[in-house]
Amino acid sequence: MVLRYILMGDIIKSREYDATQLRRKFLRLVSSCNETLTDGILSPYTVTLGDEFQGVASSLGKAIEAIFHMEETAFLREPRFRIRYVTVYGEIDTPINPTIAHTMMGSGLARAREMLTNRERNPRRFRFHLGDAYLDNQLNRLFSVIDGLSERWRAEDARLILDMLHNTNNRDVGAIHAKNRSQIWKRRNYLLIEEYRAVKETIVEMAQQK
Repeated sequence: MVLRYILMGDIIKSREYDATQLRRKFLRLVSSCNETLTDGILSPYTVTLGDEFQGVASSLGKAIEAIFHMEETAFLREPRFRIRYVTVYGEIDTPINPTIAHTMMGSGLARAREMLTNRERNPRRFRFHLGDAYLDNQLNRLFSVIDGLSERWRAEDARLILDMLHNTNNRDVGAIHAKNRSQIWKRRNYLLIEEYRAVKETIVEMAQQK
């Protein structure tokens, strides 16, 4: 029995967007994830039904890295859309397709699909089913915090927010955005950037121990 880390997701309320524009942006987002995280992917993330994707990661840490990549990259793109994710550690009975995440079958894939489509029972945007109840609960809770923090952010602040997430030096960030260090410090505190970073680091550390 071979278990794999399966990541699936779909766009929330996709019918509210222009279908052609949304699909183009979604394809670019998934493609950028594959190009950036090549070493952590067994079967590349593939758009399946227009507003859904699936793929197989080499580890839990790499699956979570893909989630954060998509979340933070999507924040910069217009139209802004949000994705619902499920991560399952489960069986794939057929050979792993290294080219495209199609033509694979197994109980793990079926479980991930069931979780993704069963939205009424659990409305959380991030869900984990890893065969470890404690880890599942911890990751589900921590990602709920991530979701709540990121919901505070406005689209017009996207570039500033991402620069603050990836650079802790307020002076450097200020130079990019024509603001002084004090202004960046205030924005960082108001937007709870360091709180987001702390929760993200905790999630990454937990995944690395698995």
